[in-house]
Amino acid sequence: MLNIRPNVFNKKIISLVVLALAVFISITGYAISTNPTTKPVEAPVPVKTEEVKIMDFSGQLALTGIMDAQEKSNLSSQLPGIVTNVGAKEGTFVKRGDVIISLDKKDLLNQLDQAQAGLANSQAQVEQARLNYENAENDYKRFQELFKSGAIPQQQMEQITLKRDIAKSQYETAQGAGIKAAQATINAINLNLAKMDIKSPINGILVTMNVSVGDTIGPGISLGTIVAIDQLALSGNLSESQINYVKVGDPVEVSVDSIPNRTFTGKISYISPTSIPTGQFFPVKVAIDNPEGILKAGMTATAKITVKNPSVIVIPNSALLRQDDKNYVMVVKEGKAVKTSVRTGLENEESTVIIRGLQTGQRIVIDGAERLSDGVEVKE
Repeated sequence: MLNIRPNVFNKKIISLVVLALAVFISITGYAISTNPTTKPVEAPVPVKTEEVKIMDFSGQLALTGIMDAQEKSNLSSQLPGIVTNVGAKEGTFVKRGDVIISLDKKDLLNQLDQAQAGLANSQAQVEQARLNYENAENDYKRFQELFKSGAIPQQQMEQITLKRDIAKSQYETAQGAGIKAAQATINAINLNLAKMDIKSPINGILVTMNVSVGDTIGPGISLGTIVAIDQLALSGNLSESQINYVKVGDPVEVSVDSIPNRTFTGKISYISPTSIPTGQFFPVKVAIDNPEGILKAGMTATAKITVKNPSVIVIPNSALLRQDDKNYVMVVKEGKAVKTSVRTGLENEESTVIIRGLQTGQRIVIDGAERLSDGVEVKE
């Protein structure tokens, strides 16, 4: 007879284990379903804030550009002629009024001699006409007394009167047309003679000379260039947000890349009323004093313009966030950081003027703003 009791016992044990496991799973599953996992609460982010206030702002605008001659003159002649003398060499300093180029005056001097001779002849004719008129006037007065006494007839008196009148007319004519025409001719020749000496209109350096003795030149052709060195001009652009804070005459401090540890003084000499073709930027020129002559045209320079903007909203630069070419600040509202778009104005190394986007009394994050996302809870 076979013994089967152990197998039956084993089956009962397995059944009890399965039953117990099913009960366990049922109980724990219920507990999980009735007690979901609770998401942990994030702690507020500690930040440093500041109240938005109105205050006076002072800062500097930077204008960078290339320096050029403030004053430049191209030499040219008003008359054709042959060069007889060049009075200065390239690179030399010339003064206003110095004769730089002389043209041949021979023909004009001959014309002047002829005109002066014509004037002398006209003056002699005037003198003769004066004497004739004076004699005729004396005869008229003498014969008038005789006529009054009945010593001469009326016909003779009329002849004397006519002679006096003709002499007077000839004298007046000689005084007018002859003398004035001769003098006008002389004045015109002298004016042309002066034009044959081409003078420097400014103080400066003769940087180019394009002619030599013996050259034949025509009017309007560039003969040379003189550049003033006592003052240079720096040209650059200021943005539309900056342009209304400067005016002509404002003092500036200029630094030059190639001359370290030196500053130069100047002032704004020109502000364009219109922007460059692309808009948003306006050309500005600064006149820079160069008494030592060490500044050169073509050097790169930066002008610092001190500007003031009273009674405006000013915030620390640390509060500004830059994203997608726009400026933002984190404003604290009801314990949360609210990302707020702002429009900025003038700025310096420490702070920035806010033109739009903030109001006085608001609190903004000035330290730690870069760590915050919009809507996160913060702790001041």
